This record gives sequence, C-alpha cells and structure tokens, in this order.
Amino acid sequence: MSLSRQQTESLCDQILGLVKADDAEVWVSDSEDLQLRSANNDITSNGLVDRVRISLSVSYGKRSASISVNQVDDFTLREAVEKVQAMAKLAPEDPEHLPPVAPSDYAEPLTFSETTAAMTPGEALAHVRPVIEQARAAGVESAGYLERSVSGSALANSQGLFVHQRETTVGFSVTARASEGGGSGWASTQVTDAGQLDLAPVGERAIEKALASQNPAERAPGRTTVVLEPAAVRDLLGLLTWSLDRRSFDEGRSFLNALVGEGEDPVGKELFGAKANLVSDPLFAPAPCETHSHGLPLTRTPWIENGVLRNLTVGRFWARKLGIDPQPGPGNLIMPGDGHSLEDLIAQVEDGVLITRLWYLRMVQPQTLLYTGLTRDGTFAIRDGAIAGPVKNFRFNESPVNVLKNLVASGVPTRVLGSESRMPVHAPALVVKDFNLSSVSDAS
Repeated sequence: MSLSRQQTESLCDQILGLVKADDAEVWVSDSEDLQLRSANNDITSNGLVDRVRISLSVSYGKRSASISVNQVDDFTLREAVEKVQAMAKLAPEDPEHLPPVAPSDYAEPLTFSETTAAMTPGEALAHVRPVIEQARAAGVESAGYLERSVSGSALANSQGLFVHQRETTVGFSVTARASEGGGSGWASTQVTDAGQLDLAPVGERAIEKALASQNPAERAPGRTTVVLEPAAVRDLLGLLTWSLDRRSFDEGRSFLNALVGEGEDPVGKELFGAKANLVSDPLFAPAPCETHSHGLPLTRTPWIENGVLRNLTVGRFWARKLGIDPQPGPGNLIMPGDGHSLEDLIAQVEDGVLITRLWYLRMVQPQTLLYTGLTRDGTFAIRDGAIAGPVKNFRFNESPVNVLKNLVASGVPTRVLGSESRMPVHAPALVVKDFNLSSVSDAS
C-alpha cells in the first residue's frame, strides 16, 4: 500500500479522533518492496510486497498500553482503539512514563528518489542479469538478492505533532562460489537513487574473491594486523554506537565505566585512537536518513572526534532527570577516511590478514563490549604489502572499542550492506593492529 502524505494525515486524524484517553500517539508506516532473488546463475523468484502497519499507544496518567494492526478499515481501527484503551486502564503505573513529544521543526530529508520509486521489476532484472552473465562467463555459481524499498512513515500525537517522511533504497548483494576448492566471494552496494546503481563492479569483486580464495591455507590464529573492508567496518561501528548511552554509564552498566575513573565523565575524554572519527548527519547525501527520531529532531552529531568521545545518547526520561536536553541516537553513521585505496592499505601491512566481511556477531562480554563472530567470503593473507593467497576463515573475539583504539589507517568511504542492521552507513576500509583472530574455522 502506498499512502500519500494527505492520506496518511487523514488516517492519523481519524485514529486520534477515536481516542478518549488522556494522551495518544500513533505511528503509521507503509512500504512497497520489490524483491529479486537469483541462485545457481539464474533468477529464482521475484515479488512485490505491500505492507501497512499502525501502532497506537494511549495513556491515562502513567498507565499506558500499545497495540498494532495491519489493516485500515473503520471496524479494525475502532476495535483497536477500544482494546488499547481497555488495556491501558488495567496497566500498572509506569514511573518513567512521559507525555508525547511536542511538535518541532524538522529538516526536509534527502531520503526519497522518484527514480527509485518508479523502478519496475523489468528494470531491476536489467541491473541483475549482467551480474549473472559475469558469473557464468567466469565459471562460478552466483546467488544474489536485490531489494528496492519505497516507504513512508508518519508520527502523530495528541500534542498536535504530525511529521511524515518518505524513503527509498536499493540494496544488492551477491555471493559467488567457485566450483572447486571452496572459494567464496561476496560484495554489495546500497543507494538511495536507483539512477546511481552500478552492479557490474559489485559482481566483479565477488567473482574475483571467489576465484582467488580457492584452496585456502591454514594460518595460525592470534593477534595480528588486519585490513577490514567496509562491510566489516560498518557492522563493528553499529555495535559500538548502540552502546553509547548516558543512562547505562550513569548506572554503571556501560563499557565506558571501565575506561574512566570513578566520578569522571567520559564525554570529552580521549578514549579511542587519534584517527577515530564518527558522526551522524541525516542530510549526508551519500547515506541519508530520516530527520527525526520518534519526534525528536535529528541533526549532525559528532560522536567521536579524533579519538575523543563527544556525545552520548540520552533518552527523554533520563534527560528530564538530569535536567538536560535529550539526545537521540544516530539514524546513520559516517566515518571519514584518509582516502587510501584498498591496495594502498594492503601495501602498508608487512604481515596480516584481509577480511571481506564478518558474520554471526554475538556479544561475549558487555563490560568491555567484547564480541565474537566469523570471517566470511574472502579471507586472505597479507605478506610484505601484498596479497599472499587465501587462508581459512577465523573466529574472532574483539571489541569495536579496541578496533578504534588500534586504528592505523583508513581508505575511501563507501556505502555497503552489512549483516547486523539496515542503518545507512558510509565507512572506509580500515587497517587495525592487534586484532584478535582467536581460532581457525574450516567453514568456507
């Protein structure tokens, strides 16, 4: 279902008009996803999925409840309002409950492209087919996934707030597998405007890695210098920023508590390497995001600047308790790079490992933000500044905090897909010393 701004606002007004509770907040989201899958060097499926979701929260004083529905007919909406109001009256009081946010000014986002919204299944196929032909010509098996998403979201509440924003993205990833020797390669891209979509280089990278990674040797695990390609970097950055929270620190539950002295504030401290920089900016054109977070305006926010922690996320309740302004979390992540090519970064490494991407990341120790996971789809030894051949994959045990502390050099930022979140991320490849490759994994 594709709802216009006018239709969405009318729907929000209709729902709020049915509510008799003290306060109410309604979130309406709709999306149209075009999905194209390939495997074994052939198209396997395509689909066009329409969704609409309505979430309504109501409160009587500090008693509140929420409900979600996926239909917009009058009967469903009336029944939902009646049910959620009945639940709210029975709910226990929440001492941290706050009234809905007041209206504010929001920048016009850069997240929508008419070209993307108009993309047809035939046009999507025209982008993907050359990648399949590349794989056939190279003698490898490919499996790809393209998703074009057109979505809209609106937030309205009983305080008079109404904000509606639209978003489009096209994401594509492809895995190439060599028929012999266990070779596997992967590459991806993501854009807002389908007019900027160029899948040929993506296919070439995946195929090249698949052919080059056949018959990997076993390299001893241990701490070593690694070159992390952008897909690996984006996943690690996301794990870090999710944990930059003021309340967690104040209550002694954050990895930051171990990095500063008792009673010290981590903001303003140099907790990372001098080359570490991380910002969010909803109006950053290569990887934009919405310009509000649950009604709070999003603006350009530095999180880490030359190794110094500059900001922490602060929720509305905790901000009121501290008497400060709330600070929403990032809607996107941007890591500037030094501008080195991947070849230049590899040339800086005397002995190390090139990692294409990471997989199955899981928390090990919250106190230090230690995670574990696996390398995947192209892991190579580096010797004397050059690729020295494929090696078996590794399990790693490492913290994104240490990654930024041990950052040596960085490349050209790019926007790629990851395995941990859908957040837009613009990040470069990184050279990182003392990365803990803890054991060898035979999985290819």
